[in-house]
Amino acid sequence: MPRCEHADELDLSISSIATSLRAISDAIRQCADRIDTTATKGNDNNGESRMQLQRALRLICKTADTPGAKVVFAGVGKSYLVGRKLAATMTSVGTPALCIHATEAVHGDLGIVNAADCVVLLSYSGATSEVVRLASVLRATPTTTTTTTISSGGGGGRRPYLVGMSGAPMMMDSPLGTLCDAWIDCKVDAELSAVVCAPTTSSSLTLAMGDAISMLLMARRNFGPSDFLRNHPGGQLGHD
Repeated sequence: MPRCEHADELDLSISSIATSLRAISDAIRQCADRIDTTATKGNDNNGESRMQLQRALRLICKTADTPGAKVVFAGVGKSYLVGRKLAATMTSVGTPALCIHATEAVHGDLGIVNAADCVVLLSYSGATSEVVRLASVLRATPTTTTTTTISSGGGGGRRPYLVGMSGAPMMMDSPLGTLCDAWIDCKVDAELSAVVCAPTTSSSLTLAMGDAISMLLMARRNFGPSDFLRNHPGGQLGHD
């Protein structure tokens, strides 16, 4: 492991960290520009991303407005950990949410998912086998724990809404995209390392997108400081 003891070495290390932070910031800004009609100034190249985000938001908001319904995040690996954080934030600001591991889901944890729910499936590639399998099962298998009925594919059925969060270049044509009712564009140009493709820039963007959606839901509910304090009686958050 490289040692960083001398001042010049520490300066280089800090410069490297700053460069990484700027790369993450740029990725978030680029995503914002793709979905913001005011930023694109009439350029419709990103129209599909905006349309799919609008569709995803309609499904998520409808779920948030349905008594007893919840948002369920699902993924594996780092995506699962991102999903846990997003579910925790969403719940703390007024929208019931939880996260399930895609592998455990098909071994019993699917019992927590109701037809009134919205399942947000996280897979940067849009092809993660465990997540794709979960989406396929959810799409094909009606749930029986709620009376809510929605349209399933081309015919009638009882199943949760499926929303994908992915960076796949052609999400609509990806294995996950073909199974989802809508998808959210979390595409990045590159991860922070050119050597190892560890989720860094992409996971940061996914977190930022999920947090932004949580803030939208919070505003729609008129969720205020007193509500936050009720959900957050421990620690200092909400007490100031």
